[in-house]
Amino acid sequence: MSRTTIAIGLVAIVVMAGLAMTPVTAVTVTAEDGQAIVCMRVDRESTIALTFTHSMYGGDVTETYRLTDSATLLRTSILTGNAAAAEYYAWNGAVRVHGERFEVVVPDLEFTALPVRVDQIGQHRLTVDETSGDLAAMVDGSEGVRLSLVTRPLVTQLLGMGC
Repeated sequence: MSRTTIAIGLVAIVVMAGLAMTPVTAVTVTAEDGQAIVCMRVDRESTIALTFTHSMYGGDVTETYRLTDSATLLRTSILTGNAAAAEYYAWNGAVRVHGERFEVVVPDLEFTALPVRVDQIGQHRLTVDETSGDLAAMVDGSEGVRLSLVTRPLVTQLLGMGC
């Protein structure tokens, strides 16, 4: 084998290793036992939505989040199809009509993690961009979960080494 071939091979290995270590961010939902029940890759343009049925007034409530530069979740909106549910969440009474839904006017709020009680009553669903998952179907009965962001090397996701 020539020195050129060896050099090209070594450069390729170094480049591949560098790419494998590229950090990627994922939204994860972690169960009480510490197991990730959802792990979905996200980027700066991703929209993350948690939708659930309001236990008192009925109807869906959707909280929308995006990533911040510091890899936290920033809640940007709360929408619901039920006016009473909107008023329930309106900390200052500000609700406006948004198409056929009601938007709760709230300031953006940043979370490092979001604790959620997932159950069949709330029928919680998580949507990342166009991909949705039924969280209620992923737990047994009622369970507290933690929604957060994790940043890991790309290789851990490629090799299925956890979220």
